[in-house]
Amino acid sequence: MLNSYPGFSQMRTVYKDIETKNVLYYKVEEIVNMVFGGTTTRYTVSDLSLISKIELGPENIRIITPVYKDERYKKKYYIETKNLDKKTEKNREPTSLLEIAIESGEIEISQNAEIEQSKLALVIGKITKTEVVPVVENESKGEKQDYILVNVVHVYERVLEKGYKSAFMFQKVADHYYFKDQMEKAVKWYEELFALTNDLDPMYYYRFGNALLKTGNTDRGNAIIEKFNQLGE
Repeated sequence: MLNSYPGFSQMRTVYKDIETKNVLYYKVEEIVNMVFGGTTTRYTVSDLSLISKIELGPENIRIITPVYKDERYKKKYYIETKNLDKKTEKNREPTSLLEIAIESGEIEISQNAEIEQSKLALVIGKITKTEVVPVVENESKGEKQDYILVNVVHVYERVLEKGYKSAFMFQKVADHYYFKDQMEKAVKWYEELFALTNDLDPMYYYRFGNALLKTGNTDRGNAIIEKFNQLGE
């Protein structure tokens, strides 16, 4: 049974940080993620209070996109998902919101994004028009799966290969290959990460330096490890 949020004409508190200045209207996309029979509903609203009050299920996603009067505005997407934290079950707003911004090919995502990586990858794939291929359930786990899974790293890597840049995604892809001991691929994406920003946790200097050492780039690897040691002092 679907539940509705109270106050049809009231804007929900979860939307308080959505941009309203110079906005013509909002595109809304509601995605029900099922392996078989999933649906997507799209509509537009002139005001945030008009967005559907039907409660999101645990695996579903609502994407809210402001359409601005001036097309030069940074493109923003607001991703609403159900908050699974049991402490919030009695709150009026059982969902959380994540902002994604895109400008000049750079995708800005909070490093502390409170969203499942599978859902985030699905959204990133949609907004960058990158094909998302579902992952087949591992039957050996013996667990029932009634929602879609995606290969997160595969999606991020394909998006990055299209020319988009994102520190968040560079980190996820590089770390994946680093811990898989595929150091040449790890070096490739750590290179991109460090080209984009140096404002990183010291552990990324260690991982990048170590990956370089393991691929034979001794001088540069040692230099970056030395930088890691300096940051730790």
